Formats: sequence, structure tokens, C-alpha cells
Amino acid sequence: ILTARGTGCLVQELATGRLYDCTVRRVVRTMSSEDRAAAVAGDEVLFRHSGNQQGVIERINPRRGILTRKAKGRKHIIAANVDQVLIVSSAADPHLKPSLIDRYLISAGVGGLKPIICINKADLVDLAELQPVIGLYAQLGYEILPTSNRTGLGLPRLRQLLAGKATAFTGQS
Repeated sequence: ILTARGTGCLVQELATGRLYDCTVRRVVRTMSSEDRAAAVAGDEVLFRHSGNQQGVIERINPRRGILTRKAKGRKHIIAANVDQVLIVSSAADPHLKPSLIDRYLISAGVGGLKPIICINKADLVDLAELQPVIGLYAQLGYEILPTSNRTGLGLPRLRQLLAGKATAFTGQS
């Protein structure tokens, strides 16, 4: 599944690469009532063609590497079958929010995902100002990477970290 919205999903067939607008069979939705969404981005599914670029999802395969959040006391799965999560936070405009990074780190740990912290817009601040935060996360064992699209800072390393991995992007910038 590339995207999921309500009971509809955009599914890419692996054999052909063709895209299908699919609905989720009611019995599949009923079986996953503990989650807010029966199908999420990244799910591997078995679907049946039902017309011109249309289909019906018959089964959702077991998930690994999930990214979740809590909403109204219930677990909401955001993405499935990912290897890592790239937590993107802004150095400035908006300002860095360590508490938001911490929430995503917890979610990554719960879902069995490798977290990578990306502090974007690093060209807008003096990196010495960020050293206490960068140092703390690095001492805790997290991969932390200041980046700047404008100057290219950190982008080669970021490409290296993303290569060949299914990555969920999350964060503020």
C-alpha cells in the first residue's frame, strides 16, 4: 500500500508496478478493530482485481517495523514494514523541539525501528548552539545528523543512511 485514506488505498502491484485504487474488504476491517485503520501505508496485501485499475484488499500480511502514535487512548498505526524512521526537526524557523524528537524516539523504539535524527535548516543557526542537544542524543547512541538543503551539509551522509532502506519520515520540517 502506497497510501491509505479511510477505507480506500492506493496499491502498487509488485509484479507489474501498476497502481490500483482498492477498497478494504469489510471482514478485514472488522478483524483489525483495535487499530484506527485496517490498512496503512507500507502494508503488504493480497488484493483481487475488480475492474479497470480497481481492486479489493482481501488480506493484510503480518506487519513488522511499525510507526504508531496514540490518539484518544488508542494505538494508531501510521506506517508498517519500515526499517527506520527519519525524525526531521528544524534548527530554526520553527525552533528545535527536543520534546517532539523524544516522542518520536519512543515511538520508534516501540515499533522496532532504527531512529535517525535529522536537524534540518542547520545553515540558519550557529551549530555550536546545537552542540548540547546533538551531543546528548549522540551520547545516548542515536544517529544524529545536521543538514542543510541550501549548503548541502550532511546530505551525502543522509543519502547513505537512506539507501536500500524503507524509511518513514516524520517531524516538523
